[in-house]
Amino acid sequence: MGYIDVNSVSYGLPDGRVLLDEISFRVGEGAKAALIGANGSGKTTLLRIIAGDLAAHGGAVSRGGSLGIMRQFIAREGDQVRDLLLSVADPRIRRAAAAVDAAEAAMESSGDTKAQMAYAAALADWGDAGGYDAEVLWDVCTTEALGMPFDRCGQRAVDSLSGGEQKRLVLETLLRGPDQVLMLDEPDNYLDVPSKRWLEERLLETPKTVLYISHDRELLARTAKSIITVELGAAGNTAWVHPAGFGSYHQARADRFERFDEMRNRWDEERAKLKALVQMYKQKASYNSDMASRYRSA
Repeated sequence: MGYIDVNSVSYGLPDGRVLLDEISFRVGEGAKAALIGANGSGKTTLLRIIAGDLAAHGGAVSRGGSLGIMRQFIAREGDQVRDLLLSVADPRIRRAAAAVDAAEAAMESSGDTKAQMAYAAALADWGDAGGYDAEVLWDVCTTEALGMPFDRCGQRAVDSLSGGEQKRLVLETLLRGPDQVLMLDEPDNYLDVPSKRWLEERLLETPKTVLYISHDRELLARTAKSIITVELGAAGNTAWVHPAGFGSYHQARADRFERFDEMRNRWDEERAKLKALVQMYKQKASYNSDMASRYRSA
């Protein structure tokens, strides 16, 4: 069962300003939820808190199911395709891959029996961690995204791929992979129109729980079943959840602001009444000593 539960999460910036103020929402099993808001409102920071990369300064996050993450910037300079695929793999597979690489380098350097045995043990651990199953998945994903099998492109430099090819490859891997919960930071960036249509279809088809950030209105309209808006609050950015699709979002938001305006108008009216009452007591107190105590208490 995959879910994300965010309960009163707060986060402050180093300069003392509050970025996130008691953010709460839940993304239930199999749900597709979009996280939207202005640039700099804290959406990516919130995803990093949910992922465990940052510690919240208040509140708590709970998750059910394994988590797969597409970060805003998915590749590092000098990475190969294999490195990119490993970056979204299970941590056990990443550790096993690092051990295989180290053992292979040691064997090539010395070539003695001890190094060979260490390499054999690293390969066994790679298999136990699910590395060979991952390679089968990667072969399918590179064929779909790049048009070639993994053994032909695994050592290819990531920066030789377009931004859209990088995104498509990572999305193929996450959507076909074993993780039950996905968090995607602007997954539609750099995708061409056919790839965006492909992404929409896959998000609708997948049984996974998905929370994603996007500014693309078409993607939001076609895939999101709930909209979580990070917006300015009294002490920092808060979250408002619209429990339906993007088609009804703008009207719901307008209705919400209208209710706020009504509440503000009522508050202004009550404030004006209180000011008038205080002024009345003040005037009476000026010529009636019996009213002085009432004025002071008001």
